[in-house]
Amino acid sequence: MSMSKFMHPRNIYRQKPDFNALVKQFPELREVTTVDLNGRVKLDFKNREALQLLTRVLLRRDFGLEVDLPAGKLVPTLPLRLNYVLWLEDVEEALGWRRNRAEVRGLDIGCGASCIYPLLGVARNRTRWKMVGLEKVRDSVESARGNVERNGLTGDVRVVEQKEGEETVIRGFLDEDGVGERFDFCMCNPPFYEQDHEVENRTGHRPEPSAVSTGSMDELRTEGGELRFVEKIIDESLELKERITVYSSMLGHKRNYDQILRILKGRGVSNFTTTRFFQGNTTRWGVAWSFSSEALLYKVPDATQQGSNTCKKSPSKPLQGKILTSTQAPTLAEAKSHLLSALTPLALQLQPLEGESGSESLWKLVAQDNTWSHQRRKRREAKRVAIVESSGEPASEQGTPSKRCRTEPVLSAAVSLKSCDEGWTLALSYLGGIAGKDGVNQILQYVKNKLKESSE
Repeated sequence: MSMSKFMHPRNIYRQKPDFNALVKQFPELREVTTVDLNGRVKLDFKNREALQLLTRVLLRRDFGLEVDLPAGKLVPTLPLRLNYVLWLEDVEEALGWRRNRAEVRGLDIGCGASCIYPLLGVARNRTRWKMVGLEKVRDSVESARGNVERNGLTGDVRVVEQKEGEETVIRGFLDEDGVGERFDFCMCNPPFYEQDHEVENRTGHRPEPSAVSTGSMDELRTEGGELRFVEKIIDESLELKERITVYSSMLGHKRNYDQILRILKGRGVSNFTTTRFFQGNTTRWGVAWSFSSEALLYKVPDATQQGSNTCKKSPSKPLQGKILTSTQAPTLAEAKSHLLSALTPLALQLQPLEGESGSESLWKLVAQDNTWSHQRRKRREAKRVAIVESSGEPASEQGTPSKRCRTEPVLSAAVSLKSCDEGWTLALSYLGGIAGKDGVNQILQYVKNKLKESSE
């Protein structure tokens, strides 16, 4: 099933190109297209030359870019690359950079021969975005620099050759060529594979791809695969901290995406956000994280839902209510203690977000199961089981929900506990999950009831 309808809403390639119109505008495409019996122009996506020419033509028509794509090097999938750039624009908007900064500086880890991400980013955000592309392979460095010069963007894009044998991903650059430099974001589309044979077919069971595979082994394979590569970025980010405000990467395998989320949590990184990139039958995953108290990533909208009439381009308006008086909790620390005690029975994941002040605490709430509904029934069931167990009889398994294999949470929400007139207010903003906004409202009501019971 084509996933193009879930592409970023600003992606101009949500609609397939009109090849009839393209051929009229760019006659050179006639060499790599055919015409069927109905007069429709078709392009063979398994032909490397056809794919290469189409990409060059679209870059020229849609972005005013003249890009050389050397033989033997990766031909970038334009809609997918554009999805990533658009997501970073969403990050820029959500964090207020577009309003508050005259210039946004980005770092592309492994820009490749095409230098596609820096060129796209600057073409879409000319005069605002300034990009540095890192590349290790000498001929790719030369090609990337040629593409920058060809488009008159040497003042906006700089290509830096990383030293051969450099073991770090970004720290080496920031310690030497980039001494004193700070970046608003970094991006990365790492080589997917760990072994050469994986490049051909990682499972042996997948159908043939609809488009030809392009790229050199340097572009497709790296030691440890994409998982180890992104893990290195995470480890280096723990040392670099706010030298880069937002770290990000694309991932090609769902299992690696899941593992990266576990690694982030295991390293104590709580301020992160995720997305998915769709194009045709292809899905990729995006992860971004930050150590800055001014870059709260829960504010970044879900790009895959922005086109829906039921979804907004920012976190929903928070549901809030007063939960404690200043007499019950004179300080923020005491208010937090009361709140966390009330939430403990629900077994929620509460990830503290940087940015806490003397009057406000912030968390990201994640619920893997609905543990807040029908609390009375659950307490009665627990008592019944306890009585049965004390009698030595086997307990019935009725009422015990089966464990479902789920990677997406039932509910995720942004949580704020802040001071108000004569007390403390709890505000919850729905971020995602099948429980919907009703789930947010139910948790808020649960907390109110729980704290009311404890005060009586």
